Amino acid sequence: MSTTLSSGLTPLYRYVLPWLVVIGVAVGSLSAYLHPESLNGPDGWVRDYAWLLMLVFGAVIGVVLWFVGGRVVRVVLDDDELLISDYRTEFRVALTQLEAIKGPTWTNPPRYTLVFSEPTELGRKLTFIPPQEFGFLRRSEAAAVGELRAAWNAVRTKPGSP
Repeated sequence: MSTTLSSGLTPLYRYVLPWLVVIGVAVGSLSAYLHPESLNGPDGWVRDYAWLLMLVFGAVIGVVLWFVGGRVVRVVLDDDELLISDYRTEFRVALTQLEAIKGPTWTNPPRYTLVFSEPTELGRKLTFIPPQEFGFLRRSEAAAVGELRAAWNAVRTKPGSP
């Protein structure tokens, strides 16, 4: 039986939000560059270079969004294996390869990192966002991660497991 451990909003965090911010900042910067007189504020260099400040701010926010959401993957627990996908590559990893489950992070929504003993197709550390309820309550997150931890502990305590 398979259980989806990732949020249904994973594609939104991975693809849509970073691009929305980048496109929004680019449009705002272009508008400020082409029409600096339309900006409210005193005349001078700050108003003339507001487009540059917007680009720098957008780049910083874009990098933060990429590291928070742009690298998340979809994780499905399928018996003693994890089915992992970045929406281009899909592969299976045995739970016995899982070395640690780290998290939650300080971000909202919180992220969890799976650390594997051997590198996978996407690296040794993979991040996912568990399901969230309305208002980002942590009950459903705890249920998904709790199920993963229970399956992982069951596999580790089986006789003959490494």
